[in-house]
Amino acid sequence: MANSHYSIIEPVIYTASRLEVISNRYLFGPIGMNITSIKILGLINKKKAITPKDIMELIGGTKSNISQRLDFLEKKGFIKTRKNTFSDKRKTLIALTPLGKKKLREMKSHLKKTSLELESNFSEEEIQQHFTFFNKLNKLIETKEKEFSKGLIKTPLSKKLFLT
Repeated sequence: MANSHYSIIEPVIYTASRLEVISNRYLFGPIGMNITSIKILGLINKKKAITPKDIMELIGGTKSNISQRLDFLEKKGFIKTRKNTFSDKRKTLIALTPLGKKKLREMKSHLKKTSLELESNFSEEEIQQHFTFFNKLNKLIETKEKEFSKGLIKTPLSKKLFLT
């Protein structure tokens, strides 16, 4: 491979950062949302009810940032909070409201339309190659993250993911 001395991760990180900025500015910003809010709504929808701590662990971010986003989403009427009555009563569970589910459906529809516009610039083969690459990359990242959390890897992640 001619460019084998380059990292495969650098253009992925750069592209992801650009997509996040553009998404926040042009897709989510005009409707008063950002990508973190969308990730939170999607995660709550998937899990049905979840704690703020679990949200922070699953999507990243600081406690302060997640708290601000949750306050914003609750004030907009997209989520509701309730005390967990089954186990630890100190834990707050967060669930989507009907309005939150509606907002998430609207966003998914909007994103699908945008995706179709972007995908029209690629062949079916290129799209399939992208899916294959990103699925493999995400599985690798997930594996490495688990190894780090268990203390199985002591070296920096960059030495494992970057090609030299």
